[in-house]
Amino acid sequence: MISRKTRSPLSDGDLERLAEILKALANPARLKLVNILAGGERTVSELCELSGLKQSLVSQQLKNLRLNSIVKRRKDVPNMYYSIQEKNVIALLGCLGRCECSREANSRRIK
Repeated sequence: MISRKTRSPLSDGDLERLAEILKALANPARLKLVNILAGGERTVSELCELSGLKQSLVSQQLKNLRLNSIVKRRKDVPNMYYSIQEKNVIALLGCLGRCECSREANSRRIK
């Protein structure tokens, strides 16, 4: 039996939203696009060129990211520009990168 009350840092609603964000990011193509957009606003054509992905795949992945409020778009005829809407996602990617580097360093020490 736990004698002290434990306080969770996130509410149930926060956990649900966080799970949705993580699901949206749990795709290499979407991660690649978010990583590129962390450097600033880009057109779909630029995203295709920088990512090496086909236009149809880029558009599909951007729609998923937009529906999850991770990216936003603005139209400036004839182009559609995409940028990061949820700025904390950039910090999340940085944290994940540090976790991966830490894991690799620990793996090298064990060998």
